[in-house]
Amino acid sequence: MPWLTSASAVLLALVPATGCAGRGAAETGAVSAASEQFISAASMQPGKACDFLAPATLESIASDDEECATAMADLGMETLRAGGPEPRAQVYGRDAIVQWDDQTMFLARFDGGWLVTAAGCTPRGKDLPYDCSVEGR
Repeated sequence: MPWLTSASAVLLALVPATGCAGRGAAETGAVSAASEQFISAASMQPGKACDFLAPATLESIASDDEECATAMADLGMETLRAGGPEPRAQVYGRDAIVQWDDQTMFLARFDGGWLVTAAGCTPRGKDLPYDCSVEGR
């Protein structure tokens, strides 16, 4: 029964892969939800949007003795997504990218969930970093 041994090996190899696929789909949903919550808060309550920022991003936004809420209001983040298509989220371990037509947002997973590390990002060209309205150091 050598075929049984081969079939068992294939089955055992597939089990971990299917477990990862399910978690990836759940993570993609969580990333999309976090990005939508940030955008919604940024457009209606800029101070609330600060709750969705990663620590380094929050520190960067609230620099120069300006409170985060004031800085977020000054940035005009309400233009991030004005009734556009659903976001496309991709998860890479503890990092994620969410894209709409011409906007990109980066997130990272922390103990409390997914937080925004950079938002309002647009590409500057091949092999160049994104230009972001909100970003950490």
